[in-house]
Amino acid sequence: MTEKHLMIAINWYGPYRDLDEARRCARHDYDHGLYLAIGKCKYERRRSLQYVGIGGNIHTRLTENHHKLQLIVRERSLWLGEIATAEPSGRRLKATRTTLDYSEWLHARFLQLPLNDKKTKALPPRSVTVLNRWFALDYETPVRRPHSDWPDLIDYPHYDLPARAVWFGRRQRTFIPPHYAYPR
Repeated sequence: MTEKHLMIAINWYGPYRDLDEARRCARHDYDHGLYLAIGKCKYERRRSLQYVGIGGNIHTRLTENHHKLQLIVRERSLWLGEIATAEPSGRRLKATRTTLDYSEWLHARFLQLPLNDKKTKALPPRSVTVLNRWFALDYETPVRRPHSDWPDLIDYPHYDLPARAVWFGRRQRTFIPPHYAYPR
């Protein structure tokens, strides 16, 4: 029996311009999570997506002596990610949460983040889709995509179909609920 398709939604909060600020917020507001760094490394002219990482207690990872974050020397900003969907049922084979593991894997592998070494060569062993959503530091206000290379959706169907990154375009249809649908 093959595993069912795993759908993961991530709520990203940021930008944090300072590692101390990100660490302080992560200590209070995040247990298990992701972090994604954007900026310029030495000799780079263009600000780009650089590194994605995961962890339980991610505040312990957000330090100046982090082996990859220290390489981003200019215009660094961090986004902290929180998984908004449930873990798949069944026995866990690794200590790392499945949703975190695959979220990091899809970002590192398909966005080809330059500072990620692990999870960039092999393909994930199962079918996965990640939906990214971005919010301001108040944790409520939706914001625009923080970088043009960061897609709304990363889809890896696994069954002989190509993986794809999707940036939601301008053509969209908005459905406004009728007034009686709002709670009073």
